[in-house]
Amino acid sequence: MGKESVNHAHLANQALAAYGLADAKRIFIRHSDTFSYKVETAGGDIYLLRLHIPLNQAMGTHGADYAAVNSELLWLEALCQESDLVLQQPVRNLSGALVTEVQSPEDSETINCTLLHWLTGEPYHRDLETGDTAFQIGKIAATLHDHASRWEVPAGFVRPNRDIAYFKKVLQGIQPAVTDGRISAADYKELEISVGLLVKQLECTRKNRQTYGLMHADMHKGNMLLHQGQIRLIDFSFCAFGIFMFDLAVGMSDMKEELHRAFLEGYRSQRSFPSEYQRLVEGLFVGSMVGAFSYWVPNPDAAALLSRKVPQIAQEFAVKYNRGEHFWF
Repeated sequence: MGKESVNHAHLANQALAAYGLADAKRIFIRHSDTFSYKVETAGGDIYLLRLHIPLNQAMGTHGADYAAVNSELLWLEALCQESDLVLQQPVRNLSGALVTEVQSPEDSETINCTLLHWLTGEPYHRDLETGDTAFQIGKIAATLHDHASRWEVPAGFVRPNRDIAYFKKVLQGIQPAVTDGRISAADYKELEISVGLLVKQLECTRKNRQTYGLMHADMHKGNMLLHQGQIRLIDFSFCAFGIFMFDLAVGMSDMKEELHRAFLEGYRSQRSFPSEYQRLVEGLFVGSMVGAFSYWVPNPDAAALLSRKVPQIAQEFAVKYNRGEHFWF
């Protein structure tokens, strides 16, 4: 997706120089929420360079916030040091900073850049799913939540929230598509009811260090690699504060339903579930999809996806949730 421009190349060269890698070879990967390169040194070291420039505003603007990007890497660095997970270790620049600021020659805008060690593995996809991989993903989620429940968040740490205000905001974010007819009034009504019910659930959910904290918040297959049978989680760029069950909702939504049991067993093997977690997970799934729709609404490239997924989620999942029925459990 996207392509490299002269400006991007200039920014990448500036960033690599800040890490002492001016002579390294860079290979453009893609442009989505960041502009990313694979970086190879003569000595055989491999890195991932990210320029935090979204392809369009629908991809989010979090990359422009130095504190938010720095906070993402602070948690990732702590996880690398304090857990047994195989993750993309952040690299500090020659000044010791996790985030490198470079200047765009086009408009003098400051761009945040980050460097991570490259993680080996093949993209994880539906044909690679097994009970074992689902079990591993459950354990990974539990490991993240265990760490977050213990880790002392440093001063100045900034990450978004997947809270009541967030779900109300993303519901508002899809209203333009209702106005212009891309989302039917009937489908919107079901999603609106679901968000209202989810808000009531969250109001009644106890928030403590065992149920709430930092989470990956984007645990779908596109953010996983498989290496010699081992699942590896990547891309913490959407990590956020919220009810931990949000990670389970996203994980289960992108997994064959027959593997849900193995996934939950993987999580349970390391961490217990809160009471009545099943309905909470299902509500958070519907809420997470409304969040996804709010990103797609202003993105013309996502028009076909929006028209296909909204009726599916509204009619197959939200309707059941609104009636008090389970659709996964």
